[in-house]
Amino acid sequence: MRARWIGYWILALVLIGFGFLSLFNIGGPLLLTGLAMVAVGPWRRRRDVLWPALVAAWSFALAYVLVAPLGCTSTSTAVPAGPSTVGYTSCTNVLGIDYSGGGAYQAPLLPAVLVALTVAVVVGVAVRVVLSRREQRRPVPAA
Repeated sequence: MRARWIGYWILALVLIGFGFLSLFNIGGPLLLTGLAMVAVGPWRRRRDVLWPALVAAWSFALAYVLVAPLGCTSTSTAVPAGPSTVGYTSCTNVLGIDYSGGGAYQAPLLPAVLVALTVAVVVGVAVRVVLSRREQRRPVPAA
């Protein structure tokens, strides 16, 4: 039993460490998973607490990747009447949402964070409700 306790905390710390070191590559979801494991560590034996936290971390990461602008293309056109140019930037994402603007436009990340946070909360609560109902239906062993 003690080995499982130690293994849980080692896994959480390894996920946090690896997630932090590779944050700008694949580390985001791993870091969130490790942090979620630490946050619900005292209740790790309760499936209705542990799994919603882990599923919420991964649904946050997935929703963010789907909504955030991933690639941007900038174009500029010379104005015939002078030395200036007119610029236009277009950024798209996996879902095809177009983030566009003029000049040195930088697509905002806040909408993606808010959508991902909303999805994570909704999915986490849904998993919690499903697991809680399952626990209530489970028969109590006779003493």
